[in-house]
Amino acid sequence: MELWEEAPATARSGLRPIDYAGAYPPCGCDPATTSLRFLDLLAEASVAARLCGERERALTIVKTALRLLKAGEPGASCGPGGTDFQRAAWFWTERSRLVQNLGRGDGWQEIATAQELVRGLPPSAVHAQVLATAAGWGMLHAPGPDSLADAERAVEYARVVGAEEIELDARLTLGGLMVDAGDIDDGLAEMYAVLERARDLGQVAEAGRAYTNLASVLQSIGRSREAVAIGAEGLEFCHQHGLVDNADWVLGNLAAAQFSLGLWEETEQAARRLLATAHSSKPRGAASGLLARIAVRRGRPDAAARRLADAVEHYGPHDPMPQNSLLLAEVSLAIAAAEGRLADVREEFARAARDGFPTGTHRYAWPLVVLAATAEAEARGLPAAEEGRAEALLLIGTTARRLVTPVALWRAHALHAGAELLRAEGRESADRWREVTAAFAALDRPYELALVRHRTADALLAGGGHRDEAAELLRGAHTTARALGARRLAEDIELLAQRARLRLSEPEPPADPAPAPAENLGLTPREQDVLRLVAAGRTNRQIAEELFISPKTASVHVSNILAKLGVTGRGEAAALAHRLRLFPASA
Repeated sequence: MELWEEAPATARSGLRPIDYAGAYPPCGCDPATTSLRFLDLLAEASVAARLCGERERALTIVKTALRLLKAGEPGASCGPGGTDFQRAAWFWTERSRLVQNLGRGDGWQEIATAQELVRGLPPSAVHAQVLATAAGWGMLHAPGPDSLADAERAVEYARVVGAEEIELDARLTLGGLMVDAGDIDDGLAEMYAVLERARDLGQVAEAGRAYTNLASVLQSIGRSREAVAIGAEGLEFCHQHGLVDNADWVLGNLAAAQFSLGLWEETEQAARRLLATAHSSKPRGAASGLLARIAVRRGRPDAAARRLADAVEHYGPHDPMPQNSLLLAEVSLAIAAAEGRLADVREEFARAARDGFPTGTHRYAWPLVVLAATAEAEARGLPAAEEGRAEALLLIGTTARRLVTPVALWRAHALHAGAELLRAEGRESADRWREVTAAFAALDRPYELALVRHRTADALLAGGGHRDEAAELLRGAHTTARALGARRLAEDIELLAQRARLRLSEPEPPADPAPAPAENLGLTPREQDVLRLVAAGRTNRQIAEELFISPKTASVHVSNILAKLGVTGRGEAAALAHRLRLFPASA
């Protein structure tokens, strides 16, 4: 490009567009008989730069082209008046992609500009490209019926003008939106058909996008093993064809599926690779989010908070998308719950639910509902949790009733949320928890299965009897928690087994009369008395008055209790006492 003006005219006249720019119309004329123009070269170069991950360079090239078109400089147009609306619209759609990927905007203003440029013009491939780009934007930023209609219109228009490459792009978007709308089988069939056709035509960029979207959609509906398989295939394809940008997105979606399958070591490796080598900020944001989710499940909320802050920084404030913001909300909510900050849990959930969850976002909504319901169940009986509790439960329940369950994974989440809401209301049902466990047992979600097995065992033991069944559930849950490194869950299982005098490593012997639950935790009788009052929300001075000891002695007892329980504050100690039902009378 830098040598264009210095090259002899005879040399330039023999060049022809090489057609790597999709719908872009080379010089507005017949590329077979008309030589390459400088603007054509800019179009080819911008696409090449974008596909190989050099987005800054691509954006610079696009800006140069738009300046030439606006100024009407020689060589910028084949049409009269120095203006070419179709080519300008094409460059604006490219600019939309680039500013989104660079985190400098959501890209909609650029799309709107392109739409204005083609309005009223005869049908063309560029017009179809603008429609397809708008539909793709809607899928990411405003999924729902309107975006689905936009995608259908883009497909029809591309067919009218015979632009199959653009048609494939629009069909891929349409397939993803169909899955979001509950038309699972037909939507996936459309996406797989696009992948096959793109490969047959040698449309490597579109095939790379198909691999990216398929891995994401399969993961969202609980078909994570299929997502891993298609992701691995796509990663190899992208590397073979130099699609470094697509490779980052495919790897991120592959890692998300591995996380769900309990392959956390592999997830961490992929996430660290993305942080070190990704060509844009959003895959790095996804990587940091995955590391945060692993950290919080492994009982390290402080590390999770640091990773969450990294993710927020990588995503930036200029291009908010539900697939990013709602996943970050899930992490934030999980950290607050792990640290016993119920007020923050409620605030985070209320913020996420404030505008509702339109079609296309339910995949992200269900985990939020489950986390919020679980936090309320864990806090039941805590005096500090009573204010605002009724409103919080109402919001959780109302939100859950508005979400759909077209796939087994979402139905399992719905059952889990319902069981937690019953527990939060003091109406826990062992049979309901058995149903939740059966739902997750049919899925590849080992962490969630271990979690609900623990909860089922707790409900069985609380109802009396069923010790053998509870023991089997706890052993399976404990094995999984230990294998995953889910420290908090493993400790909860161990404490429950200890309280019930169940062995986790082998079948239990006949049970002897069990000591007091708090005694199993190494607490002295006096410390048990103090913990009972801490769980009831008493201050050190109130504890001292009730037990006829000095406030200083009460403070010493509280410090000893925190150390023995392995918690950092009174709130966590109280929550643990309620969770383990150490003092039923105070619940």
